[in-house]
This record gives sequence, structure tokens and C-alpha cells, in this order.
Amino acid sequence: MGARLRIFLTPEEDRILFELRAAQGVPQRTKDRAAVLRLNAHGWKVEKIASHFNWAKDTVRETIHRWNSKGLAGLWDTPRPGRKRHWQPADIIYIEQCLEQEPRTYNSKQLAEKLRDERQVNLSPDRIRRVLKKKGIIWKRTRQSTKDKQNIQQRKIKQADLDMLQLAAATGDIVIKYLDESGFCLWGSVSYSYIKRGQRKRLEQTSRRGRRLSIFGLWQPGVSFDYGLVLGGFRSDDYIKLMDWEAQKSANNLARTGRITVIVQDNGSAHTSKIALAKQSEWESQGLYLLFLPKYCSEMNQIEHEWQQLKTIELGGQMFEDEYDLACAVMSAVQSRGERGQYSTSRFKFNSS
Repeated sequence: MGARLRIFLTPEEDRILFELRAAQGVPQRTKDRAAVLRLNAHGWKVEKIASHFNWAKDTVRETIHRWNSKGLAGLWDTPRPGRKRHWQPADIIYIEQCLEQEPRTYNSKQLAEKLRDERQVNLSPDRIRRVLKKKGIIWKRTRQSTKDKQNIQQRKIKQADLDMLQLAAATGDIVIKYLDESGFCLWGSVSYSYIKRGQRKRLEQTSRRGRRLSIFGLWQPGVSFDYGLVLGGFRSDDYIKLMDWEAQKSANNLARTGRITVIVQDNGSAHTSKIALAKQSEWESQGLYLLFLPKYCSEMNQIEHEWQQLKTIELGGQMFEDEYDLACAVMSAVQSRGERGQYSTSRFKFNSS
């Protein structure tokens, strides 16, 4: 039987080990080892110490041997080298530059392939997602843009005009509305949904695609939303009927409050046809004026946000049996947004339908 394993501490060493147990920022494993050494120095056997700490006896012996060979330094774990990183910060910078500068989109799998092919770096798609998330780069929808087609000078001029009109509307001197067209079909765009893990929700398409349901909208932010629905596309005579309706409203408002109405719109063919342009003087006599936005500047039209909300929030991920069901859903969605936003909604009926 071997000799009993025991250490002897000087008063200074005992004091250091005692203080180490109460020190801030010291790993718990180091504190436990200090306690093991003091107990052994005070006569505790290896078996009793192991039972007290619920350690293996070999672990207690190893702690004592490390003290004998390394002293105080033996109480700390040696740094673990860990697995070598397969990428460098420059690789992530390269990914960021690709995402910002290249005129296309990438998912994490495509980025992993790009790193492998162009920089010989093997990084899993999951690891790429986690690294990018830490850097504030998240997965979200992109949007189409026409900024490269814009005439910058014309945009600046029109933006200045629009800013002035918006200021006048904010002070109550005029009424400003935003006009635009959009469309819906029986097969709604597929959207995200909550689904149990391992399952997939399917939206069955109806037997027919159906005709497009077009909507003309006039949005006075936070006040009113006027609109009209037709099957197919809008023609110039549809636009004129809707604008005659708005002109009558404008005339009544002008007589009551003295405020003119300005409608902001794009240069759609229905808006700029000869018969539509010929009506402008008549509408102006009723207090209704038009501001045409420059080409490819849809972001200047505030009604675009309303179309996005109607399509993605109110009607997103739905399928409809026929055009009637679709029209009812659109009208209900417009009314619901009006009730939540506490503004009025009014539908113009083309051909008294």
C-alpha cells in the first residue's frame, strides 16, 4: 500500500488559498481546487474529500499532484485551443460587399457556395446565418427599384413642390390626396405562416385563374380612402368618371371651407390621355388640381403603402373562388383598415354597379 497523499502548506500559502475561495472573477473550478488543497493539508484523506465534493478520487489526486508540480498556477485550467476557425474576418467582409454591391440576392446556401468557389473557404449555411445575424444582417424581403431610371433633376423639383403642398396640407390650407391604381387576382401571393415543425401548409388554387380586379384609390392620409373597382384594366373614361366624382367633392369642400384639393398621381396612360387632359380646366374650376409625379418615382406616392398593406396583410395567402368573392374581400379589407385607422372609406360605383 502506497504512502498517504498529503501536502503541507505554509501559513502564507494557506492564507492565499483561503482568500482565493472568496475572490471575485475566479472560476469555480479553481476555487474548489483551493478548498481541496486546504482540506488535504488539514488532514482530510483523498476518499473523504472526493465524497465531500462528489468528485472521483483520481480527480482529487490530480489536483494535489498539480499543486506539487506547478504550485498556484496548477489551480487554473490550461487554455483550450479549440477547433481552428475555417474563415477569416476578411471572408465575412467579402460577403457583406457582395450583398451590398451586387445587383442580385443571395441566400445562405448560395453564399456558402460562393465562399467555397471563390475563396476556398468551407463555411456551412447555418454558420453564415449566425455570423451575419451577429453583424446585424438579417433575412428579409427585398423590393424592386426604378431609381436608376429616374431623372434626378426632375425628381428634386417635384419633391420640392410636393414638400410645399404637404406643408400647406398640414397647416389646413389645402387638401392633398394620392391617386394610383393596383390590381388583385383570385390566386393570392404565397406568404409566411405559423406551421408545426415537420409539416407544410398548402393553399389549393381554384379551378380558374380568373380576371384581374383593378382598383382606383384616392388616399388622404389619416382622413379618407375613396376607391372604385372594375374587372380588367382601367380606361380613360373610367378615370374621368372617378375624377368627376372627386371634383364634385372638391367643389363642395371649396364652398364650405375655401380649401382647394390637390391630387398627386403618376403619368399613367389613363391620366395623360387627350380626353383626360382636356378635363383639367373643368376640374380646376371646381377646386381640383393635379400634380404629376416624375417617371419611375412611385415611392413619392404615399398610397403605395396602402396597396402593400392590402395585399400582404389583409389579403395575403388567400385563394378566392370567383371575382365576386375577391371583390367582396377587397371591399371588406378596405373597410377594416379604415375602421382600425379611424378614417372614412367610400366606394365609387362605375356604371351604377
